[in-house]
Amino acid sequence: MIRVRRSVLSVPGSSGKMISKSLELPADEIMLDLEDGVALEEKEGARSKIIGALKDHDWGDKVRAYRINGLDTPFAYRDVIDVVEQAGEDIDVIVIPKVEKAADVQFVDLLLSQIEMNVGLKKTIGLEASIETALGMLNVKEIAFASPRLETLVFGIADYGASLTMSSSGVSGHGDAEEDLMHRWHFPLSRMVMAAKAAGLAAIDAPFGDFKDETGLKKSCQQAASLGYDGKWAIHPAQLETINETFTPSAEDISRAQIILKAYEAVKASGEGATALDGKMVDAASVRLAQVTYEQARRLGLVEEESG
Repeated sequence: MIRVRRSVLSVPGSSGKMISKSLELPADEIMLDLEDGVALEEKEGARSKIIGALKDHDWGDKVRAYRINGLDTPFAYRDVIDVVEQAGEDIDVIVIPKVEKAADVQFVDLLLSQIEMNVGLKKTIGLEASIETALGMLNVKEIAFASPRLETLVFGIADYGASLTMSSSGVSGHGDAEEDLMHRWHFPLSRMVMAAKAAGLAAIDAPFGDFKDETGLKKSCQQAASLGYDGKWAIHPAQLETINETFTPSAEDISRAQIILKAYEAVKASGEGATALDGKMVDAASVRLAQVTYEQARRLGLVEEESG
């Protein structure tokens, strides 16, 4: 399923106040966190708060997500069972952190299937896999095709950097001021988005750590968008406007895409294979790029649905 995910806001599941506030913000997806954002002694209590937030709050058209603890912890299985049994009808996707092999996704898939059968869920809950380690990036192709529930791959920059024993300099987010270090993110970003798109999944970029650095955030968003990413995680509400703007097609891009698509339809009707528009060739490849822009705009409600 293709959902709008320009911005994904991470919110600690242990904070009822922050959860309530987040639902008023312009994030496309709210991810209630049980993992890194929650202290050990608060994890069980956070499950209850997440259940309440999913069942009792109006989420509007936001994607309703929560992140379980890692599968190598004693918390993950109860994170799935407790929350899904009590709030399954109100969950869109579950985020699996630190996915390193296809079996990680398949385990959660199987557990969900059992729960859905047991409680009679009429909907299918989706999954997002966070790629955060060297092993996960090595196996990303197999992970991307691991389950029909999988909707998204997410890049986790900090843990990925740690798994490669990178210097901590610049790990707060690609796009920062240290231009000579930005190249090190190009390979993992490209590898992950390639796997995601080959499997028909969305690709979401890592959060940018310095929420006061708007210039760095913008560069980070632009780099990810240029590689084919659909959106980016946010760790602070102040980042949402920049992220949404960068991952939204501009009016100029939408207009040109529509012109290209109409021009190509006219060419096809005449029996020709290509034409020129403003001095540039319009062929099947140009049309595919225009179609991508048009579909993005359509899902965001920026163009009217064509009748007939």
